[in-house]
Amino acid sequence: MTIASKMTLDEFLRLSDEKPALEYACGEVVQKPMPVWDHSTIQGYFLLMLGQFLLRSGLGRALPEFRCIFGPPGRERALVPDVAYVAKERYPEGRYLRTAPDIVIEILSPDQNTARFLDKVQFYLLNGVRLGWVIDPEASTVAVLAPGEEGRTLGAGDEIDGGDVLPGFTLSVGELFAQMQR
Repeated sequence: MTIASKMTLDEFLRLSDEKPALEYACGEVVQKPMPVWDHSTIQGYFLLMLGQFLLRSGLGRALPEFRCIFGPPGRERALVPDVAYVAKERYPEGRYLRTAPDIVIEILSPDQNTARFLDKVQFYLLNGVRLGWVIDPEASTVAVLAPGEEGRTLGAGDEIDGGDVLPGFTLSVGELFAQMQR
């Protein structure tokens, strides 16, 4: 839902934080959809598994709903991925990450605006995100996206792999979606 008419990034950053999070793109302020059971369950499990891996490896941090401000000068966006991975050497100095995260994980929500979501994913890939995992709870699939590469779709028998962005990290797609069982 768009909640404000055109404003600048500086004006946006002066707004108070809200839940669900607000994002800024092309002068518009948009509120992310409220997560539902499947979304929150997948997000929590992914954070747990990724967090355990990162504690052992020391490579960086996984952050839920963390504001990342990046993009071409004058056209920066303030986006809040469901989960962002940031390598240790790129930790932010201030309150927000002022560059693209290394990996973004986005989980589709039933009431998400498809055009806005696809624009967001494309922006990630064109502006410094090195790897993206788009999780579709309804289809039980994970799209793996990287700049300049053809996307891949993973299903229950596959593993999510951090590749050279997050070496050594793997997660079973089947186990990820098994978490949605009530």
